[in-house]
Amino acid sequence: MFSRKRKDSDFSREVETHIELEAERLRESGMSAEEALAAARRAFGNVTAAGERFHESRRWLWWDHLRQDLRLAVRLLKKTPGWTLVAALTVSLGIGAAAAIFSIVNAVLIRPLPFPHAEQVYWVTEWLGRVKEEVSPAGDYFTMRENARGIASLAAYDSNGVTWTAPDGPQILNAGFVTRSFFDVLGVQPLAGRVFNAEEDLDGGPLVVLLSYNMWQQKFGGRVDMVGQTIRLNRAPAQVIGIMPRGFDFPAEAQLWIPSQLNEQEERARKFMQVVQILARAGPSTGPRDLNAELQRLTPVVEREYPAQYRGNGFTDGMRIYARPLQQQLTGNVRPALLVFAGAVGLMLLIVCFNVANLMLARATTRRREIAVRVALGAPRRRIVNQLAAESLLVALLGGAAGLGLAAVAIRVLNAASESGLPQVSIDSATAAFAFCATVLCGLIFGLVPALGSRGFDVQEALKKDSRSASAGSGLRRVRQALVVVQLGLSLTLLIGAGLLTKSFLRLRNTDPGFRAENVLTGRLNSHYTTHDTQVEFFERVLDQVRALPGVESAAAVNGMAFGGAGGTALIRVENRPPVPRGQQPRVSELTVSPNYFHVLRVPLMEGRMLTSRDNADAPLAVVINQTFARQIFPGEDPIGHRITLTVDAPVWYEIVGVVGDIHQGGLDQPAPPTYYVSYLQQKLAVFQRAGLLLRTTGDPRGLIQPAQKLAAAIDPDEPLYDVKTLQQRLDDSLGSRRFDAALLGSFAAIAALLAAVGVYGVMSYLVTLRTSEICIRLALGARPSQVLRAILREGVLLAILGGALGIAGAVGVRRYVAALVSGVSTVDAATYAAFTGALMAVVLAACWIPGSRAARVDPVTALRQD
Repeated sequence: MFSRKRKDSDFSREVETHIELEAERLRESGMSAEEALAAARRAFGNVTAAGERFHESRRWLWWDHLRQDLRLAVRLLKKTPGWTLVAALTVSLGIGAAAAIFSIVNAVLIRPLPFPHAEQVYWVTEWLGRVKEEVSPAGDYFTMRENARGIASLAAYDSNGVTWTAPDGPQILNAGFVTRSFFDVLGVQPLAGRVFNAEEDLDGGPLVVLLSYNMWQQKFGGRVDMVGQTIRLNRAPAQVIGIMPRGFDFPAEAQLWIPSQLNEQEERARKFMQVVQILARAGPSTGPRDLNAELQRLTPVVEREYPAQYRGNGFTDGMRIYARPLQQQLTGNVRPALLVFAGAVGLMLLIVCFNVANLMLARATTRRREIAVRVALGAPRRRIVNQLAAESLLVALLGGAAGLGLAAVAIRVLNAASESGLPQVSIDSATAAFAFCATVLCGLIFGLVPALGSRGFDVQEALKKDSRSASAGSGLRRVRQALVVVQLGLSLTLLIGAGLLTKSFLRLRNTDPGFRAENVLTGRLNSHYTTHDTQVEFFERVLDQVRALPGVESAAAVNGMAFGGAGGTALIRVENRPPVPRGQQPRVSELTVSPNYFHVLRVPLMEGRMLTSRDNADAPLAVVINQTFARQIFPGEDPIGHRITLTVDAPVWYEIVGVVGDIHQGGLDQPAPPTYYVSYLQQKLAVFQRAGLLLRTTGDPRGLIQPAQKLAAAIDPDEPLYDVKTLQQRLDDSLGSRRFDAALLGSFAAIAALLAAVGVYGVMSYLVTLRTSEICIRLALGARPSQVLRAILREGVLLAILGGALGIAGAVGVRRYVAALVSGVSTVDAATYAAFTGALMAVVLAACWIPGSRAARVDPVTALRQD
């Protein structure tokens, strides 16, 4: 059992001893000493072979062979540094892009949420047929919590900005307004202190707050005595009762958490129907199907609790309650883009593999004579295959290491691109492991072609011919052409996808938003005045004083900033018209504005008049509508003078006094909804809790940022002006994700096209080299150089046509994935397909022109003599 541990010298001595004993026995039988020794050696057999068998039996032979193959691969790659550099850089491009995108995909789609048993946490919502959107009234949450079976716990939350009166001035913080059960649903407990108790979760209960770890560290220096201290939030004292653990910032990058203090009695009566978000933790044995079955059972229970007037006017028609995993809900906006990017990186990796496979095939072709000599000397073909595979793997590892460095740089760029909407990521162990596996896999893939090709050639034929002639087999030539065709096809698929995204972005950028964005400064104010009169007084003071700032032409306020969220939606009824059937009542957007709002934005007046300061509490109620409203509600008639109501019971009638142009309030990729505008002077409720301030200036508005903020702080120190940007910046930011998507996919497509062009050039140069003798004979027999050039270009065009057909088929096949990222452009846009197919043809012709023109200029006599 210990024979494998013996040394080679011990084995040799044992063999010699055995032979001597046999020779001695033969001498005793009458042989001479010389004859006996010879006979003993003949009887034993080949001593050298026995030693080799012993040597192999006591070692991991594959490891010895691998070390030998790697050492030889290093020496061979050092002899061709240029080839090695090109191959490694090609691999690094693919691995770098793949690692960068994987780090994001892993952070967003793969890595579980930082909650215990996060797969059991679901986002619950409702679909109301009349509203035609996903909403969750707080009253419905209480009904579900009371009647749910098979659901471990339910919680409601909302997020909003709160004003913290800091020692150095007021600041707006992201706050989560949550029910007491919120932390139980997520399974998260404070690092220090406690969560909310039952009394603090009731309407009118004491105001307490939980701080995030980052806020505790950054704003309060990580004070150990912070629990129990009091801070001022929204003008009121709030006691700090706990510190949440590091990394917990749900929802919406919350910096602190406050009890929602919902009034259960009023909410279940559906008086105001405050909208919340609902979370559910399913039981360990409750799957998505079971949970949704339970919510389906709860739907009629919730519907029956609505007052009769809501059920009578069709508000609850089509109600459906359902759930989806929380991670799926949180990643819904970026999931389509990430899937497209992951697919693009996959295509790019294939292009890299095919490109390097062509390089490896060319390298193996030039070494056919060397390989034939090694086979003729007794090298097993398996060892030849292993040697070529070792070279491929070594090139892949060199490129993978460089690619990981490129990925680190790319991730820093992606993190800096805030417009991408992607989370902040970094190179972690999972990304490094993925890069290593992808590198090894790529090395095996692009090393497979030359390794297998080395098994099928004739040794005697390879030894008779020189390397160039021996490489002229039609089989290898077809393999290289097929690789190029696939490269061209995959590149065209990426180019068409990038072209569609770019065209969509350019079309959106050129869309008229409905207003003039230049020279407009915008900001937000969180008003905590609880009555309409105090709100009006505050905003009138703000507007009067900002108009007096040097360089300010006019100012206005609105309860829904353009590209920052619409004001709200409502159902309307037109006076003197028959009732509209249930479910068909028109639903429109509503915005409450101050006078001069349309003047600040330069919104064109189409008919009638604008709202003015005379439309106050003492004047008849007036409303201005947009063109879409007029077109949909009053088709073919003049809307001026008609009256509409916004309430069902005891209707209050507003007279339409004007029609203005459409504004793409929600974004350039969304059609302008039917919208009506009312003056905040004629409102009865305090609707400006979160308002936008707009200033039109005579010059660069950025110079007024600090004066406007100082002025707002002077009027009320607890009402800071924040999120201050130019309107043009908001307009650009609304297109940021689409600009980022187009740029990123365009970068992948450009790299892929470059690699494909290099592949075409390499193949055509290789084919021209193989046909040098043929071309020289043709030229010697009278063929014109232009004919030679056309023949070579014709072969390249054939490759381009085949690759183009493959690329178009691929683009059509993935169009449904690209559709989620484009707007206003068909995913089978003929102009885009034709443009990029033509561009690919031009790239191929350019790649073929260089070797073709070189071949056409060759001197046939000199070339034939050298050959």
